Amino acid sequence: MKNINISLLTLLTVMVSMISCDDQLQETVYSELLATTAYETEADAEALIVSVYSGLRGTEWGTYYEYDYLMVSESGTDTYGLDDWDPGNQPLEMGTYNNSYDFILNLWDGAYKVIGAANFALRVLEDMPIDETVKAGYIGEAKFLRGLAYYDLAFNFGDVILNIGEGTGNLPLSPQSEVIAQAVADFTDAAAKLDGATTPGRASKGAALGLRAKTHLNAKNWAEAAADAKAVMDLGDYALAPDIVALFEPGNKTANEWIFAVMSAEDGTGHESQLSWFANRGSYMNGGWGRLTLSADFYNSLEANDARKALMPNGYQNGGMAQNDGKDIYYALPGTPEHAALSADPNVSLEDLTSIATSKYIEGNDRFVYTNAAYFGHNYTVLRYADVLLTRAEALNETGSTAEAILLVDEVRARSNLTPLGSLDQDALRDAILDERAKELYMEGHRRLDLIRSGKYLEKWRANLESKYPGEDFSYINDSKIYFPIPQKEIDANDQIGN
Repeated sequence: MKNINISLLTLLTVMVSMISCDDQLQETVYSELLATTAYETEADAEALIVSVYSGLRGTEWGTYYEYDYLMVSESGTDTYGLDDWDPGNQPLEMGTYNNSYDFILNLWDGAYKVIGAANFALRVLEDMPIDETVKAGYIGEAKFLRGLAYYDLAFNFGDVILNIGEGTGNLPLSPQSEVIAQAVADFTDAAAKLDGATTPGRASKGAALGLRAKTHLNAKNWAEAAADAKAVMDLGDYALAPDIVALFEPGNKTANEWIFAVMSAEDGTGHESQLSWFANRGSYMNGGWGRLTLSADFYNSLEANDARKALMPNGYQNGGMAQNDGKDIYYALPGTPEHAALSADPNVSLEDLTSIATSKYIEGNDRFVYTNAAYFGHNYTVLRYADVLLTRAEALNETGSTAEAILLVDEVRARSNLTPLGSLDQDALRDAILDERAKELYMEGHRRLDLIRSGKYLEKWRANLESKYPGEDFSYINDSKIYFPIPQKEIDANDQIGN
């Protein structure tokens, strides 16, 4: 029987992983035999829940939380630079995407893959003959992951299909408010069932409370967001790492600043992650696509002594140690101290940068030695403690507790060698928090939602484009760009959704 169970488990795992987006939105009814005999032990339950986590990765080339979420969250914002791969033509940066654009499809498909797998896991776990406490933990993980997927869908698409496992056939779009409520409910159930942090790669009570805080924040439920962020702080499981640069080295990927993250292998045998290749700039290291860059204006907005600047390479030597007429080639952004110093060096051949890359996903590696960046082993951070502090600060400020909010922002700033904000009124602090979130959390997948929540998304996105591409008309960046469009393939396949 054990061998039969393993075979059935393998078959079902493959079936779950192969479900397309269209199929995901319809509950697949497995036979009672499979549901009751394929999963009997705690080991079976572990394999079942791991299959839900696997949906966060999408394919090995990177969908959903491999790197697609960074692209959809950072490209069309005020901080994004030039896409080295396709400068001036990247649809998310320029706002010229349609509802068949692959990055948008991958977000939709990835989220619904997780939802479909979570619904299946919840249905099977309910009747599994295992220890009830152990079972409750797995149910909490499944609900956390489903809540995360609905969080991503609701705030990126608006009205989406809500399927929590009770229906079959095509389903219509549900109002955004109902989807948000479902995410809150899932995080609430998860928090009640999960224990404290073990590894940031698995859901925990802190992760559930933290994501519920973020859900309330983006829904502008300020009091609830502040309370949930405080609940995470009160757990005592998390703290700011002392060194912001070292935090992003693979050796610190279990540091207690990480609350929830998609973990990557660094032993050359586990699941590959293309995130580092995507973030790498070829001139900085020996290879890389340079698609995740920061604008010159954003780089220059950071104070000279801001420790976070060390994660934005400027004034660097060519990663391949290339030379021009016997001089080492260096790169720097014009108008910066690094550029001025290198310009004066007679042994340097200097080339101008037009935007800045981030080294958050390549820290801790010798950039002059070629290695497979797919095994750099960096976290894709979904939630870390600095975000929780800034979430509570923003929520407190919106409820009138400005003085307490300032202290939380100053705590984050102090880690990066910055002076306290001083006395600010509510409006000034609102702007300061939005700015601080940009500088602390850049290229971590938060900027788009932060700007939408602030009500300044369109104007700041347009301003960045006008700065990078002067003379062009960006009036088409309007309210129609606040949410991504429902994918055309979903519209074509689902008779409950109209054009």
